[in-house]
Amino acid sequence: MKKILIFIIGILLAVEIFAAPGVGDKAVDFTLPSLYNENKTLSSKELQGKVVLLNLWASWCSGCQEEMPLFVKLQQEFNKQDFEIVLSSIDSSAQNGIDFLQQVDPQQTLTSLYDAKKTLPKAYRCAGMPSSYLIDQEGNIVAVYIGSLDEEAMQKLHSKIVELIGK
Repeated sequence: MKKILIFIIGILLAVEIFAAPGVGDKAVDFTLPSLYNENKTLSSKELQGKVVLLNLWASWCSGCQEEMPLFVKLQQEFNKQDFEIVLSSIDSSAQNGIDFLQQVDPQQTLTSLYDAKKTLPKAYRCAGMPSSYLIDQEGNIVAVYIGSLDEEAMQKLHSKIVELIGK
C-alpha cells in the first residue's frame, strides 16, 4: 500500500512539474528583441498593468496567417495603454516574420518580437501553433487559445478584454 501511495504521489508531482502554464498561473517572464530591430527589446515587466494577448506564431503557420489580420483589427479597437497584442515569432529568420507582417500589418500596429531560441514555446510547453495567452493587468493567465482564432472566437476574446479593462 505504501509503495502505491508513493507511486501516486510521484505521478502527481511529475504532472505538476511538466504541466504547461494555464489559466490562473502567472505568465512566463521574458525579455526578447523586437522583430524589426534586434537592438530594441521588450520585457514582460514593461507590460505590467496592461491586458496582454501574447501570441506565439510563425510565418509558415497557416492558422497564424489566418488570424493575424484579425489581430490587427482587434488591436486597432483598443488603446495600447490598456491592451496590447504582443507577437512572438519563432521563424528560422526574423526576415521571414517581417516579410509576412509587412503584408498584413504594414503600420506595425502589433508589437512584434523575435524568439530565435523558441524560449516562450518551450516555457509554455505549446501544444500547437499558433498559441495565444490572455494575461491580465497583474500578470496572470486568464485564457489560453491553442490554434487559430476565427471571427467567433475573436468576438469572445473582445468581450473578455472589455471585461478585463473595465470599459
